[in-house]
This record gives sequence, C-alpha cells and structure tokens, in this order.
Amino acid sequence: MAASFDGLLLVSPHEPLWVYVELALEPKGLPVRYFASAKEALFWLRDHTPKAILLDTDLDVDPFAAASRIRHVRRLKEVPVAVLIPPSEKLRTTAEVVRVQAMEKPLTREKLYRFLGLA
Repeated sequence: MAASFDGLLLVSPHEPLWVYVELALEPKGLPVRYFASAKEALFWLRDHTPKAILLDTDLDVDPFAAASRIRHVRRLKEVPVAVLIPPSEKLRTTAEVVRVQAMEKPLTREKLYRFLGLA
C-alpha cells in the first residue's frame, strides 16, 4: 500500500527551482519532495501518493511521456499533474492531450498556489 504524502512532488534538474518552490510553500506548511530525474521520481511514486505533481520540461525524459505514465496508474489518476513549459501553443496542446495542466514559465507564487488550490 502506498504511503500518502501531503505535499508537492517536484521533478526538475534545476536546484534554484527547488529552492524557490520550497520557499514559496513553506509559509503554507506544504512540504516538497524533489527529484532531478523522472526515473527517480517514478520509482518514488511506486510507494507514495503526493497531493500534486509538477514536472519540468528540462527532464532527462519527455515530461509528457512521464505524465502519461503517471496518468495510467489507477491510484494516481486523481492527483493533479502540471508540466512547467516555456510559452508555446504546441506544448499547451500536448498538455491537453495528455490531460495535464500546462503551467507557463516563469513559475510564480500565484501560479503555484492556484495549481495547488491555495489561492
């Protein structure tokens, strides 16, 4: 049985993004678990169910393929998933097809709070 994690799973190779998200969510009391690679994150997801998942486009694999894989796990179907993308109509359309939220860069506190339902 997977353990519940009442926080955000952030998958990005960018440590400054980890720090920004952690500082943004700290006042709200929401923990962050981060991984630099999708492979590590997918392995962690085998035993954990986070409140939400945010994937960066700069991953070691296609973030939409990782999101699609997450969407096929019954236990994770209801977990909100967003992909942090550069402004692009093509990437927004891809996010719609995969059924994940497209969150345009740069990431702001307001966008993050809205995604997590904290606004």
